[in-house]
Amino acid sequence: MKKLKLSTKITWKYALIFTAILLIINFAVFLSTIFYTRLSASNEVQLVLSDVSKKIVEGENVTEESLKDSGVVFPLFVEVSGAEAKVTSMSNFSLSLVGGKHILEKHYDNRTEVSRNVISTSEKVAGPSEVYTVTVVKDLSVFIFNNSVTLVTLIIASVLGIFVSYVVGNFISKQSFSPILDMTKSAAAIGPGNIHDRIIGPPVQDELKELSETFNGLLDRLDDAYSKQAKFVSDASHELRTPLTVIKGYNDLLMRWGKDDPEILDEAIAAIRSETDNMSMLVENLLFIAKGENKKMQLAKKRFNIHELLEEISKDSSLSVADRNFPVLGDDFEVIQDRRMIKQLVRIFIENSVKFTREGSSISLEARKTDGFYKLIVSDDGEGIPKEDIHKIFERFYVADKARTKDKAGSGLGLSIAKWIVETHLGEIKVESSLGKGTKMIVTFPLNEEDTEGI
Repeated sequence: MKKLKLSTKITWKYALIFTAILLIINFAVFLSTIFYTRLSASNEVQLVLSDVSKKIVEGENVTEESLKDSGVVFPLFVEVSGAEAKVTSMSNFSLSLVGGKHILEKHYDNRTEVSRNVISTSEKVAGPSEVYTVTVVKDLSVFIFNNSVTLVTLIIASVLGIFVSYVVGNFISKQSFSPILDMTKSAAAIGPGNIHDRIIGPPVQDELKELSETFNGLLDRLDDAYSKQAKFVSDASHELRTPLTVIKGYNDLLMRWGKDDPEILDEAIAAIRSETDNMSMLVENLLFIAKGENKKMQLAKKRFNIHELLEEISKDSSLSVADRNFPVLGDDFEVIQDRRMIKQLVRIFIENSVKFTREGSSISLEARKTDGFYKLIVSDDGEGIPKEDIHKIFERFYVADKARTKDKAGSGLGLSIAKWIVETHLGEIKVESSLGKGTKMIVTFPLNEEDTEGI
């Protein structure tokens, strides 16, 4: 049974259960028939005994003919024994007592038959002149044939029932498993070439319909992950191709003319170093995103002062970008978050602002505490972002109008990393920007009770 298909197992189990029930019912019917036969015979014997006893008590003359006239015929037999005479309902029948049980003997011309399967009753009856022993017997051997016919009929019905139960069970299992087989075939047909196809579910809203919808939901998520992975690999390959091409070009330049020309040598080394730094930053960002998506990056939450963090970032940025101002505004309070990631988040915003602001511009860092929340705001007075590009800037590798952002745009991964950091901390990010007026990045984080405890 272990190697059989589920549909075949169900068919056999259904057939076996149905057969067992049928056999129990047929056996009960057979026993009921035998019981009813014996009960009916016992009642009939009691009635005949009562009738014969009544006649004796009333002084009627009981003879073989009178017994036959009153309906005592085979398989009934009556024997009335007195002190001097014995009267029977059939002259060629006689009774004998063996082991306390009556045996009916049938005497024919050439043979004698003995019937032990009888129902008998005996009673002493006082007549007008003497006491008689009245014995009434019903021969049940005549019912053996009927019982045998009944038994054979029930056996045939059981065999037919087994066959019918198997056929019906097989039909029902096929009908029940037909939607599952269709779902299996449609699922097996889905592969890399047709990953957008879905499992065909049954038209009726039942458990199988829910199962197909669940599988299709799983396929939707896998399809989405597969598409994102393919796009990620494609975009990463594209972004890595550019610095590799530049490095290869300068390497060829050095091989041809740069060995003896100090000016070309310096230019090539500077360019190769710059592109190597870009590649290193790109690879780090890619690894950061991959770890985040694979749930391999854990938040190291701890309590820290957000105002002090902004002051630290402002000081670092002033050293690295001396021609910009980084004022720190807002409230002084503590939060419980991953300090390293929040610092990286603010730096990403600053790096983008630096690219699109002029020398001497201000990039303000601000933290504001509200009821249950706090906001981080990084504002600049730079070129701004076109309205149609605002909803795209958090997409991976997205770069705005390349004519406008020439020599300014990076790999397009910074803001996607920033969005991941915000969402990992259960926050929300909002962008306010106008062309020529500047950009404001607003991040709202929940400020839980444990965050403010003891502040």
